[in-house]
Amino acid sequence: MRILALDWGTVRIGAAVSDPTGKFAFPLEEPLSSKKVFDELPGLCAQLSVEKILIGLPQGLSGQESESTKAAMQFKEKISKLISIPIEMLDERFSSKSAEQALNSQGISAEKQRKIKDNVAAQIILQTYLDQNHNKN
Repeated sequence: MRILALDWGTVRIGAAVSDPTGKFAFPLEEPLSSKKVFDELPGLCAQLSVEKILIGLPQGLSGQESESTKAAMQFKEKISKLISIPIEMLDERFSSKSAEQALNSQGISAEKQRKIKDNVAAQIILQTYLDQNHNKN
């Protein structure tokens, strides 16, 4: 089953997709534009043969709901009205920080990091989900 993970943001939406076996997550080349996502997402899902969408759920450190949490949930609702693919949400605390640390450790320039960090965060969210579900089976 191929899964598309989205790391919601007000400007960019990080995106990553799993391999067909559901074991590995790969970041897309470019993040999605928050302004164009609802126009582009149906075609992207068809192109990638996506069977499930996973959206990162931003929460406070102690799990409390924030304005970003509410916005991500509204984002999910809009997508569910647009596409008839199952959608799940997964706690994404620390995914952006983990992506930043991973990119820093590889010596990637700050300019390039700005372009790919959101997709790497989506990859981390998706790989976490895949690993959790693989361990359940």
